[in-house]
Amino acid sequence: MTSNFSSFKKLTSRAFSYLLDAQQQHPSIVAYTRYSLPRKYTYARPNFLELDEEATIASSDHEIRPVILPKRPLIMNAGYAEVINAGKTPQTNEDQATFCSFVITVPQNMREEGWTKEQCQLPCVYFAVFDGHAGYDAALFAQNRLHFHVKERLTQISNMLVMPQDEIERKYFTMGLIMDIDADKLIIGALEEAFHTFDDELRQERFDFHVQGGCTVVVCIIIKGKLYVAGAGDSRAVLYRDNNPVAMSRDHTPESERKRIQTVTCYNPDLVRGEYTPLQFQHRCRKKDLGTRQLYRNHLMDGWSFKVVDKNDLKPQVICGEGKRARLLDTIGTTRGFGDHDLEVPYMDGLKIKPFMLSSPEVFVYDLENETFSDEDVLVMATDGLWERLTNENVGELVNTTLKKHSLEENRKYLVAAQALVDESRGVLSERGWRTIDNVPATYDDVSVFVIPLKEWKRTLDLVVRSTRPGSSVILAGEEYCNIPHNPLSVIGDRLTEAELDDVTKGYDDVSKTVELRGLENQRKRANESLDEGPQEKAMQN
Repeated sequence: MTSNFSSFKKLTSRAFSYLLDAQQQHPSIVAYTRYSLPRKYTYARPNFLELDEEATIASSDHEIRPVILPKRPLIMNAGYAEVINAGKTPQTNEDQATFCSFVITVPQNMREEGWTKEQCQLPCVYFAVFDGHAGYDAALFAQNRLHFHVKERLTQISNMLVMPQDEIERKYFTMGLIMDIDADKLIIGALEEAFHTFDDELRQERFDFHVQGGCTVVVCIIIKGKLYVAGAGDSRAVLYRDNNPVAMSRDHTPESERKRIQTVTCYNPDLVRGEYTPLQFQHRCRKKDLGTRQLYRNHLMDGWSFKVVDKNDLKPQVICGEGKRARLLDTIGTTRGFGDHDLEVPYMDGLKIKPFMLSSPEVFVYDLENETFSDEDVLVMATDGLWERLTNENVGELVNTTLKKHSLEENRKYLVAAQALVDESRGVLSERGWRTIDNVPATYDDVSVFVIPLKEWKRTLDLVVRSTRPGSSVILAGEEYCNIPHNPLSVIGDRLTEAELDDVTKGYDDVSKTVELRGLENQRKRANESLDEGPQEKAMQN
């Protein structure tokens, strides 16, 4: 009876929401209806951190801001660290992160005659960080769902990905206007489509579940000997080769995407109801500026010129401010990402911001196949809390210094590097607030960082194939998923003993001294016991 009532409540809520949208009822009624819905995913930190409820609460201390690290080595021996903000979102860290590995298998109906089983398998490693804003829901949805979309889209083109380029051209491109389509462009298209379909899923889910705010995202996949990084928003990925930074993403801000946003406003003035000007002036024009010549630029210009101010120029600018203070429609400081389907301009009922925001990523590609990497060659992926205080060069120097200074075991030094980055950006609490070692303001934002060594990429992909049982269903990073290694640690070696776990957790005194994360032994026991259970037993428990 209870389940039937719950289903009826969800059905009527969804129907009521659609009715409200269709009739364009008052936004406050829509907000009340949607935000009174249940949440699909309960707030939690990334599952690979293995925090129990008590540790999760302790990690949310805004005054101490403990740096949280995983207790076990991650895939590729990647390092990870995170810290909560200084109090802007009570008891919650809006960042999320995840990783997994899987094998793309060519479906039977897409295989060519004579193809072997090995030929039909493509191993893939996936990392992602998400930076939520106006709530943690969108980031939590993305953490739990985006990788499914990525795998699905890659599977749809898997038969072409396993073919040599000349065979692709002979089979698919003997006729047509565009002939230069290769595996890179197919994978880029798959990532772009995965982003779009996930954002559409998020849009639909908000009629059934509480989904507030949005998130930026940066995703990295390693497949076919190449690194693909897809970014939407101001989270960032930088590859360090011989300590030289190679940008693998571009920040999407009102400033960097000024011309695109001005173009949308210029040719679709109804989107802003004529309340904003698409022009950008050197300063906000006032009545006293009427008839005077002021510096401006439009959607066609990179430089500046003069214009005589008229009454239309007195309207607010669609983009105002510069740098980190730049805002779209006086509201938000990023222009790409997931969610924000209900975000409106303050004090302008019904004026949506989503038409100006894209879920489309920019995808950067780096060829790993013909490179020889050292221990110091890494990919750093992080939310903007890190980058707002450290430049690409600062991050590279700190990572390189940390890796060379500490003669640590392979499975620990990248964790220490990630911790060093979070420590540096967070700083320490003083009478003047959070300050860096140079006594300048530190970040007050959430920070999440992956430091991923590139040296073992090929060995990792080989292990993913060998340790994967097609059709198996196991738990990795808290999600039930197909074609993931049966043993989550199989890509980095056999199961860790208690002594090895103790060794891995050495150096984490910063966390344990700062805040008491009790129950560590129980967490270890539960983690080890879970590795002894087969997928069927695990599924039955769930």
